[in-house]
Amino acid sequence: MSAKRKILVLLVGAAVIAAIVGFSLSARNKDAVAVEVDTVRRKPELVAIVSATGEIQPKNYVELQAEISGVITELYVAEGDRVEKGDLLLRIDPVQSETEFRAQEAILRATEAEANNQQMQIVAQRVNLQRDEANVRLAEVELEHARKSLEIARSTFERKQQLFEENLISKDSYELARNDLLAAESAFESAELRLQQVNKQYEATKLLVTQAELAYESARSRVAQQRALLERTRDLLGKTVLRSPLSGVITQMNVEVGERAVPGTLNNPLATLMIIADLSVIEAELEVDESDIVDLALGQPAVVKVDALPDRPLTGTVTEIGSSAITTSGTQQAKDFKVVVQLEDPPAILRPGLSCTGEITTAKRVNVLAIPIQALTIREFPVDVDGNLVRSTTQSRKSATSEPSVQRPGDVERKEFEGVFRVENGKAVFIPVQTGITGETLLEVLSGLEEGDTIVVGDYKTLRSLSDGDVVRVASK
Repeated sequence: MSAKRKILVLLVGAAVIAAIVGFSLSARNKDAVAVEVDTVRRKPELVAIVSATGEIQPKNYVELQAEISGVITELYVAEGDRVEKGDLLLRIDPVQSETEFRAQEAILRATEAEANNQQMQIVAQRVNLQRDEANVRLAEVELEHARKSLEIARSTFERKQQLFEENLISKDSYELARNDLLAAESAFESAELRLQQVNKQYEATKLLVTQAELAYESARSRVAQQRALLERTRDLLGKTVLRSPLSGVITQMNVEVGERAVPGTLNNPLATLMIIADLSVIEAELEVDESDIVDLALGQPAVVKVDALPDRPLTGTVTEIGSSAITTSGTQQAKDFKVVVQLEDPPAILRPGLSCTGEITTAKRVNVLAIPIQALTIREFPVDVDGNLVRSTTQSRKSATSEPSVQRPGDVERKEFEGVFRVENGKAVFIPVQTGITGETLLEVLSGLEEGDTIVVGDYKTLRSLSDGDVVRVASK
């Protein structure tokens, strides 16, 4: 074969091989999934932040409400004025309260006079009781004297009766002795009746004393009741004058002279006369979503941006975390929790009610491996008896919800894994990872990946349907 023919054969063979290789590469690229990739990098610092919206509020403030109804006759302050604790704020017409107070004073004096009269009755009845007690003792002495006289008369009669029967004394002496006995018996019976009478009188007087004491106790109770009512009317009279309960600034004034003050009930906003706020300590009251509240703790630093001061971020510290969700009306929706951030060195221009946004730092890591948040996904795989992932031998592309499984006898236990797709030799290999804190756009990786690994980050639709072992081609980086 001539040299020219040999060269021609070699060229034809090379062209055929090139065509076969080109066809294979073309077919492979045609079946490959176009993906966006990124490289696992080590970041010097990663910060986890919880963001929430809310409003500026003073730590201490009072919505001043009246406790009595009446027309406001005098107003001593205006909105924006600074007041000290105890300063006079306003007066409510006191005519009705003063009238009730004077009427109650008169009723109290009458009940006190009644109680004094009952006390005098007790003294009088106790004197009568002492008299009746003395009469009882006298009647007892008289009865004892009559008993002894009866005994003497009976003894004398019995002796003279014997002498009379023996004809030793005259009948006149005998009759005289019998008359003396009858007189002594009458005197004894009279003394007994007298003692019974004075005893009954004594018991009756004791009852009168008890009744007088009970009446006096009742009168004292009425006096105490009237004194309590007098104190109540005195208190109501005092509440016609309203003084500041704390030092601060009048941030809101809702009334004018001549308007009627309405007693506050059930936090009725219409009953609020004015709002006094201590602006020395300012807080941001934020509403944090329920999914983020578990990451918060007291003392965490925060940055608060007030809408009215966009170029002046304020620093603060978490001082309060709500234990229960904020109650809202309407349809079922995600729950928020109240979180309070106390601001450090708040500017004097801050006003209650200003809208704000807070960013609370919940965690911070240095020198960490990080991946984009969108790279993380969840896939279900068969697991062995130790719970380890078992990869399918089939590498054909499947949907995310129907991963290929290893065929084995009986039911195959499956488990969801959190991980990313790492690009290896043109294929997407699912790698389970253990994650740490979450930053604004990055996610800390604790295990599963190494610095420099190429991972799939999108697009979302492709990543959602990508399966372990799929052939991929890089669309962008």
